[in-house]
Amino acid sequence: MTTRSTMQWVFVMGIAALVAACGMAKSTPGEDPRTESNAATVTWTDGKPAIAISCKEPGGCQTRAVAMCGSTGGDYKTLKMENMPTRGDMSEVRGAASVIIRCGT
Repeated sequence: MTTRSTMQWVFVMGIAALVAACGMAKSTPGEDPRTESNAATVTWTDGKPAIAISCKEPGGCQTRAVAMCGSTGGDYKTLKMENMPTRGDMSEVRGAASVIIRCGT
């Protein structure tokens, strides 16, 4: 009886941890530990607002961009990219990755 309830508890906690780990990225400016990214609103060279995102992990900038542009269904236009990470590269040599986007197409 005790073993059965313990197994159920472990299963429920595992599912809860999985749901928390797969949660959406932060959709507001600031740091997001889930995607290891930082986003800020900036003014682009054309005088219109844009979003600057810096990230550490592969896909972190893209995941954050989709979350930041939730009002447009995740659609965004890339204005500038620098040092975008790929799996297996050396971030110490490459440096921090960054992208500047504008929501919508």
